[in-house]
Amino acid sequence: MQHASVDDYLPYASDLTQACIPLGFFTAFCLQHHLLNPEVEQVHADLVTQCRYQEGPVSALFVALGAQLQEQHLSPKGQRFADLVLPGYRERFCDVFGEDSWQIKDEWSHYQRIAALLVRDLYGRPPADASSWVGRVFGTLTRLFR
Repeated sequence: MQHASVDDYLPYASDLTQACIPLGFFTAFCLQHHLLNPEVEQVHADLVTQCRYQEGPVSALFVALGAQLQEQHLSPKGQRFADLVLPGYRERFCDVFGEDSWQIKDEWSHYQRIAALLVRDLYGRPPADASSWVGRVFGTLTRLFR
């Protein structure tokens, strides 16, 4: 089963290279968070190493997968994550990058912006009460030591 393809993004992008970037970022995120099938990592070991060190184009692994993200490319956890995230991913990508969405460069600095959202999808958001509790404790300790 195919989860996503560059063809889904071609109508929005100016060319094939630009159309690969959103799903290239998603694929790189899946690699970085161990959501890919280990066989993909073995077959594409050189690209995996480059991606882990954040060298070269972010979308290189996605392109090596035929510019498609198939069920067999993902681990079971990765498949569940893709099912959760990919239906609204293009819109979220455009929200993050705004008017420049289809002109951004295939760079790791841009990847970090979308990865910040995806990490929340994968691991969840910290509860508001926990962060305010930490803030209250820190504030109290700061006042004590003044």
